[in-house]
Amino acid sequence: MKYVVEINNKTKEKISKKKIKTVFEKTVYLALRESFEGEKFELSLALVSEEEIKTLNKEYRKKNAVTDVLSFAEYEGKQALLLKNLKTQGSETFLGELILCPAYVKKNALEDGEIFEYAMTHIISHGILHLLGFSHGKKMFALQRMVAAELADKK
Repeated sequence: MKYVVEINNKTKEKISKKKIKTVFEKTVYLALRESFEGEKFELSLALVSEEEIKTLNKEYRKKNAVTDVLSFAEYEGKQALLLKNLKTQGSETFLGELILCPAYVKKNALEDGEIFEYAMTHIISHGILHLLGFSHGKKMFALQRMVAAELADKK
């Protein structure tokens, strides 16, 4: 499998494309546990300010508040993604776009006593799981904790 990440960083926060790809790869592997030989997964990631994510959150979710991540999935759930893959094996699959607010993630990490790297890994995995059709619940939260625990220092 091949993983492609397009990053649009509109903040001053430094972010490693290699690290994002590693989180992407690990999350997809743990979440799907399916064979996607020859498949190319693509993801778009935008890093934005608190002001911009608040505006987007209000527009798309009708919530007038800052948030850490917004996910805009290309497919309606895991089954639609798997069906697409069965029909077009060996093709490119654009999963969707994540909008991430590093400043808000950093604030939450400080409040929770976590290091920023762990918090970012955790929230990027969280967003990817939404793109894969997961909803909040025990399975989703366990998967994102596994990814973050394996790929980032917790404290």
